[in-house]
Amino acid sequence: MLTVITKRKLHVPVDVLIRVADVLLENDITNTITGTDEDEGHITIEVEYEKEQRDAIHEAEDIISDYHENEEDEDDDEDDED
Repeated sequence: MLTVITKRKLHVPVDVLIRVADVLLENDITNTITGTDEDEGHITIEVEYEKEQRDAIHEAEDIISDYHENEEDEDDDEDDED
């Protein structure tokens, strides 16, 4: 049976980099840093994974998504103070 490898790019904020890296390492997901964006404060990581590792990728994406949601909430709170 043929193993299908999926590639995806993740834009990981520096603030959650260690948490995302832990998920990738714990699940033996092949990854490569392919870029950085100092202005936006994130790095781009290309991941390669098999179907069985999909849940780990979703976990990493959830960490990133939660970070952005919390960041937006903080921005809204600052707007309310003005």
